[in-house]
Amino acid sequence: MPSRLLAGAAALAVILSVSHAWGEEQHAHSRAAGTPPHADTSKSVGRARLTALGATAESVLAAGRQLNPALRAAALETSAAAAKAAGADALDDPTLSDSYQYYRNPNVFSGHAVMLTQAFPLWGKRDLRREAALAELDAARGREHAARDALDERIKIAFAQYYAASRALAVNQEVIAVTHGMRSTAEARYAAGTGDQAAVIRALGEETSASIETARLEGDRAAAREVLDALLARPADAPLAEPLRLRRVPAGDLAIASLVERARGGSPSLATSGAEVGAARSRAALAEKAWYPDLTVGAGPLIQTNNRPPGVAATVGFNIPLPWGREASEQQAATAQLGAAQEHYEAALLDIQSALAEAREKLKAARRAENLVARKARPEARAAFNAVLSNYSQGRGDLGTALEAQRRIHDLELKLL
Repeated sequence: MPSRLLAGAAALAVILSVSHAWGEEQHAHSRAAGTPPHADTSKSVGRARLTALGATAESVLAAGRQLNPALRAAALETSAAAAKAAGADALDDPTLSDSYQYYRNPNVFSGHAVMLTQAFPLWGKRDLRREAALAELDAARGREHAARDALDERIKIAFAQYYAASRALAVNQEVIAVTHGMRSTAEARYAAGTGDQAAVIRALGEETSASIETARLEGDRAAAREVLDALLARPADAPLAEPLRLRRVPAGDLAIASLVERARGGSPSLATSGAEVGAARSRAALAEKAWYPDLTVGAGPLIQTNNRPPGVAATVGFNIPLPWGREASEQQAATAQLGAAQEHYEAALLDIQSALAEAREKLKAARRAENLVARKARPEARAAFNAVLSNYSQGRGDLGTALEAQRRIHDLELKLL
C-alpha cells in the first residue's frame, strides 16, 4: 500500500508539472517556425552542476534530457517533420519533353517541339498541403514533449525508489544498532542470572534478520541506481551520489474540473491528438478538392528540319478527375482518418481525466496517512519503545515486548517513506 500511495503521488506530481513547461516550449516554437524543439536545459544543467549527479532529482533530470537516446530520436523526428513542412506547398518538378513530328510530304517540314511544362494546383490545394504539414509538425513536437515527460516520469519514479531504498537502509542501520544493544543487554542479564538463553538467541535472530533486510535493501538501491544509469545512457555500474531529498509535489488546485482544464491546454498527448485532428481535417479538405482540375501550362521552341528560324509552341491543359479514379478512395480514406483522429482525441482526454482522478485520490490518501503516522502513530510508538527499552535495560520487562515495539517503529518509518 505505501508503494502504491507513493506511485500515485508521483504520478500527480508529473501531471501537475506538465502545463507550465509545455506552454513555455510552445511559445518558443511560435518565435521560430519550422525549427525543431530542443528542451532548453541550460539553466537546469547549470543548477545540476552545483550538486553531484544523483544527489537530487533535478541533477538526474537535467542529465537525462541531454543524454537519453530516445529523447534525441524524438528531436530528430521533429526535425524531419519540420523539413517536410518547409517544402509541403512547393510545386512539382517541371517536365521537359521533346516531341518530334515527321511528315512524308516533302512540302511539309518535320520538326521538334521542345516543351517545358509545369503543373499548378488550384483551388487552395497548396495552402491545404502546407496546413496539413504544419499540423503534423505540431504533432511531432507534441510527441517529442511527451517523450521528454515520459522520460522525466521514469527518472522521477526511479529516483524516488533510489531515495526510499537509501533512507530505508539508514533506518535499518538504526534497527541493527538497537538490536545489537538489546542483544548485549540480554547477554548481560543472562550472565548475571536474571535472564534466559532464549532471550539471547531471540536477540541474535532479530539482529540477523536486520542484516538480511540490509542485503535486500542494498539490492533494491542497486537496482534503482542501475535503472537511473540506463535512463542516462551510462554504464550500469556508473556511480551516483547518495540522494539528499525528494521533489515536492507542486501546490495547486486539486479539483478535477480545474485539473482537466489545465490538461486541455498543457498536456502534450492532447496537443498531439489535437494536431493530428487538424492534419486529418486539412487532408480531408484536400481530398475534396481533388475533384477540381489542376492547370498545366507549357512553352518551348519549335525547331523545323529545314533550318528555318525556330518558332514557338505553347500548351495549356487540365486534368480530368474521373469517378472511378483514386479521388473517391482517397476522399473516403481521409474522412475515416479524420473521424479516427477525433476519437483518439476524446479517448486521450478520458484517459487523462481518469488518471487525474485516480492520482488525486491516491495523493489525498497518502497525505492523510502521512499526517497520521508523523503526528500520532510514530510519536506514540517511540514513547512506548523508549519506556519498554528503559525497563528492559534495568532488568524489568520482556525482550519480546521490546522487539515488538522496535518493529512497530521500523514499520512506521517505512510507511512514511
